[in-house]
Amino acid sequence: MKRKLKLLSGKRIESPLNEKTRPTSSKVREALINILGHRLKGASWLDLCSGSGAMACETLQKGVKRVLAIDKQREATKICKKNLIDVSNTMDHSIHIEVICNELISFLKKGPKNKKIEFIKCSQSHEQKFDFIFLDPPYESCLYELSQELLLSKQWIKESSTLICECSSKSMPTIHNGWKLNKEKSYGKTSLIFLIPNLALNCSADTDSMH
Repeated sequence: MKRKLKLLSGKRIESPLNEKTRPTSSKVREALINILGHRLKGASWLDLCSGSGAMACETLQKGVKRVLAIDKQREATKICKKNLIDVSNTMDHSIHIEVICNELISFLKKGPKNKKIEFIKCSQSHEQKFDFIFLDPPYESCLYELSQELLLSKQWIKESSTLICECSSKSMPTIHNGWKLNKEKSYGKTSLIFLIPNLALNCSADTDSMH
């Protein structure tokens, strides 16, 4: 079963009708798009626990050129891919979209040179890293902390990258010492935290032990 979701532009996309998928609300999507603004133009977007891909669809409409979306639910990844393709077909510039069905932590452990990722076969190594990472796992999971560590140690990010975590306003995730809090915004029960790499630390040295 599917339900319809409306993007900020008014375009409708699909969403799985099950309790495992919790789409980012339009209020939070709008706030995030307003905060990131022109920085999205030409950027790359890594969507972790992507669900229907609503947030990634919003960023495509604001000029993101590359989206890699990961979710472990097969139904969600099918719908996410369809939504992203539908949106990309309305754009007038070239866009690269990949949607992969995979458990998050095992995927992040493989790093951006993972053979499953089509994009790396035809790109320079610096292009394999992402400008923005959006992490929206089940709120009570331990995926926030593990993901922060692996994004650093497996070199998914650039020095200029921003990690955006959607979380419950009641239980904010612990911030790994390789990241620092840049901004925090609350919208009722939902909060967004914006993290940037802590360049004062040589992060890879103390996180590389995780394989």
